[in-house]
Amino acid sequence: MKNYFKRIFSQTKPWELVLWWIFRCLMIAGIFLPLFPSLMAKLPTTRSAIPFAQNLLQMGANTVAMFLWEIFMMFPEKSYVRQIPAYVQNVSVPFVFATAFCGAYLNMYYSLWWWDSFLHTLGAFIGVFAGYEFVCAIQKRDKCKLNLSIALFASFAFCFVFGVAWELFAFTYDQIALGDSQHWSAALAHEGYRTLFPARDPERFALMDTMGDTVCNTLGAVLGYIVLRIYPYNHRGARDLNKKFAEQ
Repeated sequence: MKNYFKRIFSQTKPWELVLWWIFRCLMIAGIFLPLFPSLMAKLPTTRSAIPFAQNLLQMGANTVAMFLWEIFMMFPEKSYVRQIPAYVQNVSVPFVFATAFCGAYLNMYYSLWWWDSFLHTLGAFIGVFAGYEFVCAIQKRDKCKLNLSIALFASFAFCFVFGVAWELFAFTYDQIALGDSQHWSAALAHEGYRTLFPARDPERFALMDTMGDTVCNTLGAVLGYIVLRIYPYNHRGARDLNKKFAEQ
């Protein structure tokens, strides 16, 4: 933890810190806004119907996720997560905001039927690059050469594992806490709620949601893999890690 803040500021640009804190402040505002019903009434949201404690837990957890890179920087110097670059958070923070604040808080998951599918596709696309950064972080820590095909395969696999883990979480959360992460409510079907794959039977809503998410995850991951295969930016040109460690 020695020189922690010095390390944070030396690896980031001022505009990055400003960007992160804009989204963080909006998330924090979303946590306490339900305490002011008159303001909540002006927003297109159903959060006012959710208990404050539950809103605090959900929004608070996502706010913590916005500090992931700073948390990584707390790890011991020999940990590979210390090699994760700050620019990763330039993507992760807006994405968390889009899922938690825009999707759940502003009710865009229900007001825009395609929002959930769009985020799953985009998230999987980003997830391949996140996996690539983790693989490169391990390579930087170990200071060794790495076959590019292995790096790309591991990045693709990382994204798939994360996607499956999320669906397992959604199922578990709905099963234990009686949530609606999988949109299993039959009332949604009768209200005309649309999904990527229309459910012919209202009782199949949860299945359609899970399989639709899986299809979007796969599509996004494949697109991300193709782009990364064309331009593996950490293994090309002046940033080529294999060339860098081959010279040592």
